This record gives sequence, structure tokens and C-alpha cells, in this order.
Amino acid sequence: MKITHFKTLESTNQYLQNLLNEGVDIVNNIVVTDFQTSGKGQGKNVWQSEDGKNLLFSVALDMSFLKAENQFLLTQMVSVTMINVLKKYLPEESLFIKWPNDIYFNDKKIAGILIKNEIKGMMMGTSIIGIGLNVNQTSFDESLPNPISMKMITGKEYNLETLLNDICFELKTNANNQQPTANSYTDKLYRYKQWASYEHEGAAKEMMIIGYDQFGRLILKEKNDREVVCDLKEISFV
Repeated sequence: MKITHFKTLESTNQYLQNLLNEGVDIVNNIVVTDFQTSGKGQGKNVWQSEDGKNLLFSVALDMSFLKAENQFLLTQMVSVTMINVLKKYLPEESLFIKWPNDIYFNDKKIAGILIKNEIKGMMMGTSIIGIGLNVNQTSFDESLPNPISMKMITGKEYNLETLLNDICFELKTNANNQQPTANSYTDKLYRYKQWASYEHEGAAKEMMIIGYDQFGRLILKEKNDREVVCDLKEISFV
């Protein structure tokens, strides 16, 4: 894999996307930066990070072997990869995947994932996987609801290059081995089969996550046993 490092970049995902739009073969390229001026999260969310303290990167993978209708398998694979890497450094029992692909340590967010997929007919093409991992930052903006970093958990300073190599090696290894990640994803799903509070259809409800469908939509059960299927932004975790 080829690694390109920038001191400052608007967005690692956007940098690779621009190259892809220009017809450049970006497969197996990794773009990493010390600071993002316009880091993106899901939807309109932004990713805030202190300069040089955290791991901010994107990697492009060839996913042309995967049917477009099965693209949620990639989300599962990337999420499980992050868990597998982080459990080498942090207590595994406290690591979770908050649907669809935030990485949590107990009830706090330690990493975010943003995936942009190229679709070619019935199949996928190149996927750009952006990852932000809170590593050595210990103070966060008050506007962020629940951030935590590796250093805040253990008190240790971590080498960003080592973490980057660990994650990218695992991603590359797992890219062609999708199926086993489904059970691992479910096993680590935050609040799975637990009654908890959610905002849904404009109301606060007690609901239980019971699974997800092929397209990655979340399936929950209400107290009256009614099942609901939710896409991103149709439900909020309270």
C-alpha cells in the first residue's frame, strides 16, 4: 500500500474522491493527515481533532467482487477490523460498534468511520474508507457529546504510525474475507438485545435492537412487540 502524508488537508476522503473523479487508480492508496480543516462524519456531522494528536486517514480498496446490494458487508468488515485492532490496546469487553459504524468504548465514542462506495452496475467498484481514531488527545470541544481517546483510557501515549500500519494491514487482510465478520459485528453491536431509550418518529421510546437487514437498516422492537426498521437519521440514540 502507498502512504501519502500531509500536515494539513481539507479531508482525506475528499482528496481520494477527487483523484477518483479524475480517473486516477487510487486502489491501495492511503492518505493520512495531522489535521483536517473540514473533516466529515455521517450526514452533516463534522469530525473535530487536535493537530497531530489523532489518527486521521482514508484508504481506497477494490471491492469490485462485492455486489452493490451487499455493500453493508463492507461496513461490517471495517467496523470489526477496528475492534480487532483496538482490543490489542484496550479492554475488549468495553469496545462496541454503535450502529452503523461508530466505535465506542463503553458509552463514549473513540472512532468514526465514513465509507464512500463507487457503484458500477450491479457491482461495487472502489471504496474510500475514512477513519478518525481519537488517540492522544485528552481535551475535546464541549460541543462534542461523548468523546474519549486511547490516552484518556490508559494514560499512555501511542505511536500513530504503528496504529495506522496495524489498521491498514488488517483492512487489507479482511477485504476479501467478508462473511465471517457478520457474526462478529452482531456480537459487538452496542445495546444489542437491551432495552434503551431512542428518539423515533418524533417521540422518545424504549426499544430493543434485535438485528439489521441486508441493507444495513436497523431492526428494533417496541414494548408492544411491534418491529420497526430504521435507516440512518430515522432514529437517534438517547
